[in-house]
Amino acid sequence: NKTVVLSTYRNLLRATRIAFQGDQSTLYNSRRFARDSFDKNRGVKAGSIEAEKAVEHAQGVAQILRENVVQGATDKEESGAYKLRIHEQTEKGDNESVKQFKGTTKSFAEVK
Repeated sequence: NKTVVLSTYRNLLRATRIAFQGDQSTLYNSRRFARDSFDKNRGVKAGSIEAEKAVEHAQGVAQILRENVVQGATDKEESGAYKLRIHEQTEKGDNESVKQFKGTTKSFAEVK
């Protein structure tokens, strides 16, 4: 329904703000891409499977932006080093899930 779509859109915009804070160009482009994507799906019938998939996709993108995208900038004090902007919503794990696939040729699609 329209309320879910608007809520998802706002959630996606918040996620872009969190992920790209301080990088105006990337923030602008990500928001423009989100708007264009939602505009492209404007004609999709509410309640259809296609609409549900589009909302689910946008929610997934927002989650990835919020939890898995980390900005890095060169550290002015230390040559060749980067400073990462890790925020409170950044997923911090122990890399066990990564280690279990070490040495395999699995693609991201196969991991799902």
